[in-house]
Amino acid sequence: MRGRGAGCVAVLLMVLAGCGNGGNGGAGESGQRGEGASKQPSASGVDGTADPAKVFTGAELGAALLPPEAVGKGAKALEVYLGLFDQGSGGGDWSTCAAGRDARGELWRMRGASAERTFRPDPAAVGEDDPFVYERLVSMPAGRAGRYLELRRELHEACGRVMVDTDAAPVEEHHEVRPLPDLGDEAVLETTRTTGGDEYDGSAHYEVELRVGGVLVIVGAGTDRALTLSSAAEAARRVGKDLYGAS
Repeated sequence: MRGRGAGCVAVLLMVLAGCGNGGNGGAGESGQRGEGASKQPSASGVDGTADPAKVFTGAELGAALLPPEAVGKGAKALEVYLGLFDQGSGGGDWSTCAAGRDARGELWRMRGASAERTFRPDPAAVGEDDPFVYERLVSMPAGRAGRYLELRRELHEACGRVMVDTDAAPVEEHHEVRPLPDLGDEAVLETTRTTGGDEYDGSAHYEVELRVGGVLVIVGAGTDRALTLSSAAEAARRVGKDLYGAS
């Protein structure tokens, strides 16, 4: 992923989303672990009960990040990074998509305290192609967080295909987005597939972006859709409980 932050694993090259076909089918979905056989993960929101203007510090967000065991037994948590969220992170290289210029510009102007961490379900894994879970929490007023998700949807819908120049050859990023009505106050699943060149096979990479009140919860697990969804649900429940006191 380009510019996600020091805590990101390199395989997070792209923002992950699903729309149209819901992210099903195609290469790279062998890691979904029977996604259609079980109930979709869910988590409650806090709209209507929490102060919509409330914001949190980076330290408060860091304390609400997932514990390693939420990702998997024996999972390893890497260092927590605190800072200022000051860019529309993720999504590959949108710069060549003129239709998404306004949405991208507004996303890049957004600000908020942030905390992030990467987890390794297999504690012995060290390579960028090994399984991982990435989580980022960002605090904004609830209305602003809702606008962020609205802009993410607009960007994906306007820029379903984006050509990107690389050192080797141009590649094409395919972006899709779908709503996830059972996660937090509102949520989307983003899927990115990259084709072209010798190293891109069109495998789907997934990321959930959701909000619980004014906290944006951004979770991805590469090509593992099921792990992305389950980790996002766990992260949303923890934010609701630890930051908003939800039961």
